[in-house]
This record gives sequence, C-alpha cells and structure tokens, in this order.
Amino acid sequence: MKIAIMGSAPSSLRLAPFGDPSWKIWGCSPGLFPNVPRVDAWFELHRWEPPVIGNPALQKPWFSPEYVLWMAKQKLVWMKDKVPEIPNSHPYPESEIRHLFGDYFFTSSIAWMLAMAIDQIITAREAREARNLLPMDGTMSADIEPDAIALYGVDMAADEEYGYQRAGCQHFVSLAHLLDIQIIVPPESDLLRPMPGYGLAESDQWHIKLLSRHNELTARLAQCDQQLAQMTQQRHFLAGAISDNDYHMKTWGQDREGRGTNPGILAASPRIRALVNKTALEPSAVVVPTKDEFTAASAKLDAMPIPTKGRQAYKDGIIYGGGRGGGKTAKQRAIQKASQRK
Repeated sequence: MKIAIMGSAPSSLRLAPFGDPSWKIWGCSPGLFPNVPRVDAWFELHRWEPPVIGNPALQKPWFSPEYVLWMAKQKLVWMKDKVPEIPNSHPYPESEIRHLFGDYFFTSSIAWMLAMAIDQIITAREAREARNLLPMDGTMSADIEPDAIALYGVDMAADEEYGYQRAGCQHFVSLAHLLDIQIIVPPESDLLRPMPGYGLAESDQWHIKLLSRHNELTARLAQCDQQLAQMTQQRHFLAGAISDNDYHMKTWGQDREGRGTNPGILAASPRIRALVNKTALEPSAVVVPTKDEFTAASAKLDAMPIPTKGRQAYKDGIIYGGGRGGGKTAKQRAIQKASQRK
C-alpha cells in the first residue's frame, strides 16, 4: 500500500504522484483543494462551521462556499462528525487511533493522517499474512513493492505556526520507519530536519556564527525603524504643507480685489428689491457736524505745517500715501475726526 499525504506548501506540491494510480492521494486544508487533480480521501477535522449564504458577518474564512461545495462532491471525507452538507462525510475514528497510538503527538491534521495511514498499512499486512502472502515483518519479495508513505506540500517550517506541530509529524514518521514502512519526503521539504539540541547546540560554531549575525541584523533593523519613524514624521509634515498650500492656491490664487454681488441681478428678485427700498427709507445714522465744528476744524487745519518729506506729500488739499486718510482731503479728515469725538 502506498499513500501520499498532501499539504498545501507549494515547495513540493507539484511533485506528488497524481498520475500514478498505485498511489492513494490523501489531502487536507482549504488551501489545497484547488490544486489537486484527484484525491482518494479528504480530511477536514476542524469544527464544522458552514457558511451562511447572504450573511457575510457569519462567514467563516475557513469554510468558504466554494470549499464546502467541493467537499460535497468527494467520495470520502473524514470529519469530526458526519454532516448532512457533505454526503460522503464519515466520523474520524479518534478513539481507535488513540487506543493504538496513545494520546500524544496529535499536533496537526497531518499527524492524524499519518496515524491512520500507518494503521491501514498494518491492517493490510495482517490481511496479507492471513492469506500467506506476506510475513508480518513487512519484508517483500522482489516482485512486490514495499509499503510507503510519502509527504508532499508538508514543510512545517520552524519559524511559522507549524513549528510546534512538526515534532508530532516527525514522531509518526519515525514510528512508520520502525514498522518498515518506506518514508518519502522530497528534498524541497525541511520536514525531517531535526531541531537543534537544547543547550548543547549553543557551543557549535554554526550556532555562534548565526547568533552573531542575528544580533547584527537586529541592530540594523532597529536603526531602519528609527529612520522610518523620522521619515514618516517628515512625510506627515510635507503632506500637511501641501494641503495648506493647496488651500491658498484655491483661495488666493489671483491678486485681485474682492467684488460685491451684481446689483442688477439682485434687483431681479422682488424680495431683495423690497429690502433695499426699506433700507433706503430708514433715517441715516451719519452724524453731520455743525457749522461751528466745521469752522474750528478748518482753522486748525490751516494752522498745520505742510510736510515736505516722508511718505506723504501735500498737494492741492489731498494727502497721498499710506496714511489712514487714504484719498480724503485734509478738511474731510478733520471733519470726520471731529464727528467721531462727538
């Protein structure tokens, strides 16, 4: 019996013997189902949480509608319990597997699959032994292929979430090897790489070298983070400056004086015309100086010396320049000032 156990890691997935009918193809994971041309058994051991069509808030990412529809078409799906949405679903024989292999090392779906593969191979051997076709030690004649378990798309890299799961797979791989089951793992996978020996590996040259490089890279990363924070702050400043500049461009883009509303257009409105007429009929709030105030202001103005230097020039009774008079005659300014005092 030859069983190929499939994961979703792309490094060795393409090497699986899909075209060889002597191999049984077992798969798991929603990340795998779009990439397998055939499968003999599927394993979905997670809690069944089917999608709620039309209600995205209740949609579980794991059980997409496409994944559920695909599983419904498979001829054998191992699950925690049988579910009506998957017609060919069957409860995984957890109790039997635990009775054979104990309660430890079931750290992933691959571990459960390895345990079942070992159990089925041993069961097939017992059946062949009963028919006097094969010794129970698993030895084969020259014309009979050995039992085998291959793993494709199964990396379980130590720096990912699968790091703690890898030891469980390695346990069942070792157990299969002890039972004379051939184990095939492509070189593209690092599944069978042992973890460094705790404590003792710290004295090895490779560990010292890699630890030194780790510290160097960590320091450089911290420097980059600091520079990134500074550049991010500068970017925010520049973005704010651009926004402020755009406001001024749109608001003060031309050097022009403000213009009032066209009175001809406003006069077309009966309501506005009525308001204008009402304002014209109201008493004026302008204070007109008396004759005596006007005479006193004129005498005071005539007694003032005429400036000959500076920003202002006196010409024909008009003051030109930047003073607050701004184009009024001197007498008009004096009259206005007297009116304000009153």
